[in-house]
Amino acid sequence: MRRIRLLVFVSALAVLVFALTPGVATANFGPHGGYSMDTDSCAGCHRAHTAASGITWTRSDNTQGSALLMSTASEVYQFCYTCHDSVGLGADTNVEEGVYEGTLAGNTTGGRLNAGGFDAGMFPTSHMYTGASWFAYGGATDAGLLGNLGDGDPQIVMSCTSCHDVHGSSNYRLLKDRVNGRTVGGYDPAAAGFTPENPMPTPWVVSAEPGYPAMGWLLHEPGAAQMAAYQPNYTTPMHAKAPGLNTARGISGWCSACHIQYMQPTGAVFDTSLTPGEGGTETLVVDTARGYDSNDGFGAAVRHRHPINVDLAGYLGPRPINVNAPGLALSHDPGNAGVNEASDWMSCLTCHVAHGSSSEMTGYANVADSRDPQPNSGTGGVPPSGGNSLLRLDNRGVCQSCHNK
Repeated sequence: MRRIRLLVFVSALAVLVFALTPGVATANFGPHGGYSMDTDSCAGCHRAHTAASGITWTRSDNTQGSALLMSTASEVYQFCYTCHDSVGLGADTNVEEGVYEGTLAGNTTGGRLNAGGFDAGMFPTSHMYTGASWFAYGGATDAGLLGNLGDGDPQIVMSCTSCHDVHGSSNYRLLKDRVNGRTVGGYDPAAAGFTPENPMPTPWVVSAEPGYPAMGWLLHEPGAAQMAAYQPNYTTPMHAKAPGLNTARGISGWCSACHIQYMQPTGAVFDTSLTPGEGGTETLVVDTARGYDSNDGFGAAVRHRHPINVDLAGYLGPRPINVNAPGLALSHDPGNAGVNEASDWMSCLTCHVAHGSSSEMTGYANVADSRDPQPNSGTGGVPPSGGNSLLRLDNRGVCQSCHNK
């Protein structure tokens, strides 16, 4: 069922109708960054002295302060839906239903957004968990977060701002420069030719879209200067390889801020005596005798993972990899406008979407016990939660599309 909209959004929406028009809200532009000195964008969301919302933000000392939002929304996603739902007029990206409603050239009007959507009816598996905290598959502890939640392992509050910085970032699609206590983008104020007031972007995630700035988004620059040649595409995946071809970064490196083990060597476990966000980082320890428990019934075992941030041309087998695999998204060379090539990278988003998926898991893709795989014995999908793991295609179509077996 569609989420029930809060009536308190009516007043906020009325203001936004005047402040924003469909088509102007694009990444790091419009209300999301690139502000001029006389910007009116702040007033579209905030009230300096009369904000009614109890939503807070976290200061550097981990205390909470009011976000000064001008509705009585109690959760961030509710406020974001003022524009990004199925009826709001503030954005062409209907993130609730995963539909693009604009008319920008190169986009498909009415097409599915690259990241899917959050509507529980249209997208049964969602990456957002409202009102509580969640755990990350392949999390940082050596035992693994999955299956050990009763042991006090850390959890994550998942909402729109868990991943996106609404005021702009160095990364593609407003992806935050710091996630889960880990740096995954940012700015260098000491780079040659840049100043502390206008530092050089150091993004982890960039795009192959036409006109996308090669080094990511500048800070403190009016949006028009950066947007003159940029052509965003919301219906054709065009994320690019990491800047400098850094195989530890890109969209996969960014996702591993939470799913940290998925970018590590087989058998890698962690010493978490140094906590991210408190001046330390995890110490990687490769110990093939330990592994971790993924709650699949095999206990603490060494876990083998599909290669990430590798080009498809490196595959050697009896059949060539299907470079033009339908429905999948590769990480491209910057500027190639999303044309698939054998040199493109396999990344997290090749198989998964970020927001929500409607893919169905049946047969061997839906088993209750991995040690005794009986078709359709599970609860509708991948154990332990029974979801579809945000896969792009039904069952294991993401495997077959590339490997062509």
